[in-house]
Amino acid sequence: MELLLNDEQTMLRDSAATFTERRGGADRLRRQRATDAKIDREIWAQAAEAGWLAILAPESAGGLGLGMTELCLVSEELGKGLVPEPVAAVAAVARALGASHTMEVLVSGDRIILPALMEGTRSIGDEAPAVTGSANGDAVSLDGVKTGIACPADADGFLVSASGPDGPVLVIVDRDATEIQAEPTLDGASIGTITLNGTPGSAVTGANETPATISALLDALHLSNAAELLGVMETAQGITVEYLKTREQFDKPIGSFQALQHRAVDNLAAIEMCRSLIYQAARALDGGGGSPGLASAALSKAAASALDVCKSAVQMHGGIGFTDEHDIGLYLKRAVILAARYGNAGLHRKRYAECAELHD
Repeated sequence: MELLLNDEQTMLRDSAATFTERRGGADRLRRQRATDAKIDREIWAQAAEAGWLAILAPESAGGLGLGMTELCLVSEELGKGLVPEPVAAVAAVARALGASHTMEVLVSGDRIILPALMEGTRSIGDEAPAVTGSANGDAVSLDGVKTGIACPADADGFLVSASGPDGPVLVIVDRDATEIQAEPTLDGASIGTITLNGTPGSAVTGANETPATISALLDALHLSNAAELLGVMETAQGITVEYLKTREQFDKPIGSFQALQHRAVDNLAAIEMCRSLIYQAARALDGGGGSPGLASAALSKAAASALDVCKSAVQMHGGIGFTDEHDIGLYLKRAVILAARYGNAGLHRKRYAECAELHD
């Protein structure tokens, strides 16, 4: 499916593609596994300079004032290059912060504030957070545990969802006020939890505004993650097609074998269906007509398809596809991590079904 992009969108996509070619790729990912820091601050500064962290932030506050279509275009290109930095997640946080000094510092790249919404399998939807917040003077005191945070040890702070006395609140907490536990992931990044024990923070929104802000934040996180998965499977497919053209058995390319041709075509069809769903969802959300849960539907489809496409790609490479020396396995590892980042495909199908039922 060929997307119809305006000049600004084309320029944004091309800049992300050039960046990924220079600063991403399998070799960089292999080097990343040996480092403690999972977010390269030099690369982060370049992403901020390109304006990607400000894509969703309002123009009135110094942002670009663009939408989900533009964020998905960038996320797709970053997925193609296995770029581990959580660009889209921070861009989504920047919009949630609105016009504030913290937002300005965030989009400039000086600070990294990551979303902390997950609680086990909770918080992929609109459930009340288990983390509690109580008033403590001008601050909010938080208690509980947040899970599933990408690269938590590299953050400067977190945007935490909590249940306050008057309803849900979003609170910014400093990383040094939390207890962080991080574990390496298959793809060379890390994932972890933060424990909040009377942790002080600053409320971003009041109880009346928070549900809508959290819903928009979840939509941005889910849909941009789906776009990143799209980029991962696109590159896996491209690598595999080239391999089918050059690897020979019985004195002819294995790509001439009908069984492998069928698998490659099935993978391409899955990719294009995902692309169509993701960008239709993005444009619906940008136009204000996106139904609740639409982003979850796109992520559910992208997660399941990316795992299928990348597994198939590894299998079509034969034995070498299972070795670390070949790049194709790295795309499967990234797909596994991204597919589970905000809850698995089944949970997102459930969220979409519940949202659709509520709005019939």
